[in-house]
Amino acid sequence: MIAFGQDTRKYPRYRVALPMRFSLISGEDRRCVSRFYRTTLRDLGLGGVSIVTPVLKLDGIHLFYNSIPTVRNQIMMQIFLPGEDLPLVALGYAAQGRVVRIKDKKAYLVGINFLQINETQGHRLRRFLEKLLPEK
Repeated sequence: MIAFGQDTRKYPRYRVALPMRFSLISGEDRRCVSRFYRTTLRDLGLGGVSIVTPVLKLDGIHLFYNSIPTVRNQIMMQIFLPGEDLPLVALGYAAQGRVVRIKDKKAYLVGINFLQINETQGHRLRRFLEKLLPEK
């Protein structure tokens, strides 16, 4: 697992706790897909998210990679925005992570970069983030 270091993000992240769920797709065999797992976002931005999760592996698929470090697994995300019926859907990959303690239990803080988000989903994300900006 890669540790969080200097912030090199292209886009700012906004601290917001939102429900989400993710599924893992093997980078070595795209036919291998895990079940969905529910967790909570820690922050959100145009370039990605960070999550806190007690699991690094689902159905034998690791959040980062399985056996070849240069072949990353992908993460299918469904983010539940307040006041919206359908989740925001995006595809990403785990860029970095570290161990954290939540209520004396081990968990992982994982930074996920977006790989793919379609135009409609991108507009929904922008509208939501604009609501979080302080008014001038």
